[in-house]
Amino acid sequence: MRRTTTSLSLTLLALAVLAGVFAAAPASGQVEAEIETLEVRRDEIGIELGQIDTDLALTEAELEVLDRERVTAEVQIELTADDLERAVDSRREPASTRVAIAIVGFTQGDPRENALLDEVLALQGSDENTRARELYTAVIDDAQTRLERAEASIRDVARRLDDDRATLADVIERQQAAEQLRSELGQRRTELTLELEETVARIELLRSLEDTALLTGLTTFDSQARPALAIKIDNVTAARPQAGINQADIVYVEEVEGGLTRLAAVFHSTTPAQVGPVRSMRTGDFDLLGQFNSPLFANSGGNRTARELLRESTLVDVGAGSMGDLYFRTSRRAPHNLFTNPGNIWSVAQTEALPAGLPLPIFRFRDPGDPINGRVSPATGVDIDYGQTTVSYDWNGTGWDRTQDDSPTVDTNGVRTSPTTVVIQITNYTVSPADLASPEAITTGRGEAWILTDGQVTRGFWRRADDAIDQPIEYVDAQGNFIEILPGRTWVEMPREGDAVVR
Repeated sequence: MRRTTTSLSLTLLALAVLAGVFAAAPASGQVEAEIETLEVRRDEIGIELGQIDTDLALTEAELEVLDRERVTAEVQIELTADDLERAVDSRREPASTRVAIAIVGFTQGDPRENALLDEVLALQGSDENTRARELYTAVIDDAQTRLERAEASIRDVARRLDDDRATLADVIERQQAAEQLRSELGQRRTELTLELEETVARIELLRSLEDTALLTGLTTFDSQARPALAIKIDNVTAARPQAGINQADIVYVEEVEGGLTRLAAVFHSTTPAQVGPVRSMRTGDFDLLGQFNSPLFANSGGNRTARELLRESTLVDVGAGSMGDLYFRTSRRAPHNLFTNPGNIWSVAQTEALPAGLPLPIFRFRDPGDPINGRVSPATGVDIDYGQTTVSYDWNGTGWDRTQDDSPTVDTNGVRTSPTTVVIQITNYTVSPADLASPEAITTGRGEAWILTDGQVTRGFWRRADDAIDQPIEYVDAQGNFIEILPGRTWVEMPREGDAVVR
C-alpha cells in the first residue's frame, strides 16, 4: 500500500519536538528588510563620520591659525598702545617746553632748522629788537608745528589702535565660531558613534537569527523548527494572478482533469501574509506531499473518497472543511476567491499541538561555480503541454522566467515568477479512485527527470520506493549520484512523457 502511516520513529520524533516546533520567529522578509535598512544606515553613518573627522581636522587647523592671529593681534595692540602713550605724552608737554626745545634745536644746529638760522643771520643788518622778534616768532611757529605734528600723530595712532582692536575682535569672533563648530561636530560625532554601535549590534543580533532553509538552501530568518505547510492553489485563468506563489519554497504543478493544472505550494522558510486562491485536493497529493514528513495540508476540500483517503494519509488536514476560520474570501468571483494566511495556520497548529513533523531536505545544494554532476548541456528553456494548459520557462541569466498560456506568470504584486531551478519530473498518471475524470499522479517508483539550473540542464532520473512515501523523492544522474542545484526556489513541473521539450 502506498498510503502507509508514518513510521513509529518519525511519529515519536514529531511528538517530541511539538513543544518547540512552532516557536514564533520574525517573518523572514521583515528581518531581511530591516537588516538591509540597517546596513544602509550603517554605511551612511560611516560616510558622515568620515566627513565629520575631515571637518574636525580642518577646524582644528583653523583654530591653530586663529590662535596665532590672536596672539599677533594682541601684541600689535600693545605696541600701538605704547605708540599712543608716547604720542599723548608728547602732546602733554607745555608750550614753553616746546619753545625751549625749539630754541635748543636752533642753537645746537639741528640740521632740520639750518634754513631758519640762515634767515635769522641774514637779518643782522636789522636792529636788535627786530632780530629778537623774528627769532621769537620763528621759534613759536616751530613749536606750534611740532604741536600739530604731535596731535596728528595721536590721531593716526588712535586710528591704528582702533583698526588693531577691530582685527582682534574679528579674530576672536572667528575663533568663537570655530570653537562652536568644533563643539557641534564633536557632539554629532558622539551621537553618530553611539548610533553606529547600536546599529551594528542590531545587525549582529538579527544575523544571529539567520538559518539555512531546509528546502531552498537560502538564508532565512523564519523558524525552521516547524512543519512544512502545503497549500493547494488554483491555476486556471480566472485564478491568476495568485498570491504567495513567489514565497513558496517548492511548487509542484500537477495535471488535473481536462488538461488543466493545479499547484501544490510548499511553505517552510518564509511566512507570506496571504496565499491563494485555495482549491480542492487531489488523491495524488497524498503520496506527493508525504515526503515532507506529515506536513500541514491546506485545501478547500474534496469529495467523500478524497477526504477519507486524506484521513488515511500522513498529511495533517488544516483545510477549509476542518478549520474554516483560517480562511477568508475576497472580492474575486467564486470559487477563485478563497485565501488563507500561513502564519495563522502555523499558530493554530502550535496551539492545538497537531501531529505534524519537521520536513527533511528534498534537494542537494551546491555553491555557485561548483561543477554540475551528470550529463549536462546548455539550455535556454523548456516547453510543456498539459493539454489545455501550456507552460514555458526561459533562462534570464539568474532564473527561469515562467510563462503560462502565453502570459507571464506573476503574483498578485506583479512580480514575475522566475525560480532558480526548474525540475521536469516526467510523471505517469492513473485514474483517481475518487473521480474517474480526475488523473492521479504516480510519484513513487522511478522516472525521467530534467534538472534546469544555472542556464544548463542535467538529464537524470527521479526515484522513490513504493513503500517510502514518507521519504523524499531523490533526483540522481545516470550513475545514481545526487544532482545538486543552486540554492533558491524550485518549481517542479509534472508532465506526461512526451509532453515536454528542452530548448
